[in-house]
This record gives sequence, structure tokens and C-alpha cells, in this order.
Amino acid sequence: MGDFFEKNMKLSDILKGIDYKLVQGSLDTEVNDISDDSRKVNNGDLFLCIKGARFDSHEKIQDVIDQGASAIIIERDLDEIGEIKGNPTIIQVDNSRLLEGELAANLFNNPSENLKTIGVTGSKGKTTVTHMIANVLKADGQKVGLIGTNGIQYGDTFHVLTNTTPSGYEMQEALREMVDAGVEVVVIECSSQGLMQRRTGGIQFDIGCFLNISEGDHIGPTEHKDFNNYLRSKGHLLEQSDMAVVFKDDEHFNELMEPITTELITYGSNENADYFYSNPEKIMLDNTPSQEFQVNGKLESDIKVNMPGDFNVQNALAAVAICNELGVPIEAINKGLSTLKIKGRFDIVFKNDDLSVCVDFAHNGLSTEQHLKALREYNPKRLVCIFGADGGRSLDRRTGMGEASGNLADFSIVTSGHNRWETFDEIFKTIKVGLDRTDGKYIVIPNRKEAIRHALENYEKGDLITILGLGHEKYQEEMGVMYPYSDTDYVLELVNELGL
Repeated sequence: MGDFFEKNMKLSDILKGIDYKLVQGSLDTEVNDISDDSRKVNNGDLFLCIKGARFDSHEKIQDVIDQGASAIIIERDLDEIGEIKGNPTIIQVDNSRLLEGELAANLFNNPSENLKTIGVTGSKGKTTVTHMIANVLKADGQKVGLIGTNGIQYGDTFHVLTNTTPSGYEMQEALREMVDAGVEVVVIECSSQGLMQRRTGGIQFDIGCFLNISEGDHIGPTEHKDFNNYLRSKGHLLEQSDMAVVFKDDEHFNELMEPITTELITYGSNENADYFYSNPEKIMLDNTPSQEFQVNGKLESDIKVNMPGDFNVQNALAAVAICNELGVPIEAINKGLSTLKIKGRFDIVFKNDDLSVCVDFAHNGLSTEQHLKALREYNPKRLVCIFGADGGRSLDRRTGMGEASGNLADFSIVTSGHNRWETFDEIFKTIKVGLDRTDGKYIVIPNRKEAIRHALENYEKGDLITILGLGHEKYQEEMGVMYPYSDTDYVLELVNELGL
């Protein structure tokens, strides 16, 4: 994203709504931009010092002053920092990381105030539901922006993101860009870590949606310290929303909602919810595994969604509830849900009379199990699962993927995912624990391209081959290096080469 907005303003305007103490200097100081990276500070910037787990940028204060920073926000007391040469304005706050979104919102003139904003959080389904909502709103003729796992998207514009929920600065910069481009509504994936770090600060959402929460997921030294922290982080979205749309079937519903005072709309599988579904059926839409169900409650209608899996009935119901609350007509809701195309989510990237190939982001035991069960319901002659588990993540993910594939696929090919700093052999040892709990047939081909080639060169008529773990991603990480790679692109390249 480039320089498209004149950001120069007084420090006092950037600090509106912020609790702070002026340590030295003047609030009339002119600020050109905000940065938390000492390597990228330019003349006139406001620098945010962050005391992180591995690095404390207070140690770089003199460097950023020498680079021309006009103002600095600190978390530590000045006498702890040592001598500072120069006279920048210095502001002290309790936690600068948590304020970045609010500061950036002021810097970019609070762009979310000129947008309808919808936030979605959940252990599973965020990407799917945000795309469902966006597709429905587009079917209704609205100009829509998306921010999440698949990047920043609006119109013909696309920006890659390194995190599902971008930094507070990137978020506000993207919203400003969307407003200037005429976008009317933005749908944002809100990860628990993004919410915990207040990357959505400076946004008052029109609607915040809670899908679900999984115990044991995202708990660890680099994520959430315990389940309560994980749950409360997701609850932050509802606290900063005018309306909360919440899955009432979740076992943690009451615990989640206890401190929440936002207007509540519920959806679920029985009639004590504002929106509930009945009579789900498996159907095919344009040769794609799909579903039809009845929505009841505040809306009475038949709904079709061109994605398999019971959980995608729940995901579609969340989108239905949100869009109906926004006044979208049922015709647009059905059009949007029946014409979905989401990269890396039940994405049938190739199909002919003999063979189908699917790419999906499933990367733990639960998502792998749900994915394979959903495909099984459409009775493929043989279901072949190619998967790799990630290094640097919970060992349970590896065991779970192995057990799910061993139980539910007719044949598994174990390969590499994002090995990160671990070797494939180290990762496979734990995958094998899960596989050995089953009677599933499998082979091991560590190179991902070779694994996919083997499956396509040796397919049997009627095979459904599904490739799990990377989904939409355009890289594969090994020993700290991100190599350009896409499952979808490679499959299409191979299909052409093999003349399929």
C-alpha cells in the first residue's frame, strides 16, 4: 500500500481519546507518520517504543531521534531509558502496542466511520464466513472490501497480508484506502491474537460475529496463556460492536456472553435461537458438492450453499443472519451463497469425468476430520488425502491430522507442510502416532510436489484427491525460508503436463 493520503497533523490530534502523560516537548509537534520499526523511521515520524518478549525497542530511541523522529511514545519510565540527546516530544503510555490501532485511526482520519463494518471471529470458519458475507453483499450490488487470511481485497485491488488480522496501522491504512476508493462495507477476519493485541482498535463494528471456540487450540507461549484468555480475546470483538451475532450452540456461549452488553442476535440448530436451521440435504450445484436447508425464526426461507459439510450449514446461517439484519433481500442471499468461490476452502481446482482435485486449508485434526467427512458424504469411489503438518506448532495438530486421514481417507500420502525450523522426519514421527491408531493405508513422500505428482500419475477412475494444509497460501516455509509455491498452481501445471 502506498502513500495515497496526506497524513501530516499535530500530535495532539493523533492522541485524541488516548490516555497518556506528556513527559517532554509539545503537543503541537507536527507528525508525518507513525512507525514501530526503528529501521523505517523517517523525518517527522512518531515512533512507538514496544517492550516485546524478545526485543525492547526503547533501546533504539537514540537511533530514531538521529533519523529525525519528531515524537516518541514510551512505556518505560524515562529514568530507566538513560540519556537522550536531542529534544523530541516524549509521551508515556501503559502499553503502546495496544494503542497502535487507535493512534493510526486518528492519523488516517477515522476511516471506519465512513464504512459499514462487520467483524468475524472463531476458531474455525472465519475465512469462509467473511467470504460468504462479502459474496452476498456483492450480489446485492454493494461495494465490498475484505480483510483477512486471503489478503486485503476490494474491486480489482489486492494486497498480501502476513497475518490474518493485520497490524493496527495496516488495518487503518487499508480502511482509508477503501474509503477513498468508494467501498461501502468491509468484512474483517478478527483472529484471537489480533483482538488480544487490539489490532482492530479504532473501529466500532456495526456487527461482530462469534462462530465458535475450540479448547486446546492457540494456547501456548507465543499465543494465549490459557483458555480464558483465548475466550476473552474473542469477546473483545463483541464488546466493540453495536450488534453481536453469536452461535448459540457453542458450549461456551454463556461464559462468553456473561460480560457482554451489546445487542444480541443468536443463530443455531434449534428454535431457541433467533435464526435456526432445519432439514439440511446434500445436493449438487454445477457439479459441486453443495447443501440446501431451511432457515427459520426471524427469516423463513430455503437456502442453498455450494459448499459441503454440516459446519458449512452453520457458517452459511451466520452469513444469512448478518445479511438479513443488514436488510439484504433473500434473492441476493441465495445468489451469493450458491455462487461461492473461496481460494483454499473446499476449492475444486480440477474436475473431469474421471478425477476431481480439491485444495483446502485444513491444518489440524478437527478441520481435517470435518473436511474428509464432508467429502465422504458425496460418495467418491476413492478418497485420497495428501497432507502435511506444520513445524513449530502443537504436536496435537500432527497426531490429529494423521488419525483423521487414517480413519477417513481410503489412502493417505504424507508430505511436508510448513516445516519451519524442524525437519520433516521430526514432524512425521508425531503424524505417525496418529496414523498408527488406525488401519489406514499410507505412503510417505516428503517433497510436496512429488507427492501431488504421484497421486495424479497413479489415480484410479473416480478418485477425489484432496490436498490439505496450505490452501490459499502462496509459499512453503522451510528452515526459515519462504519459498514461492501454490498447491493450486502446481495442480493446474501438472494437469496440463499430464494431459488430464
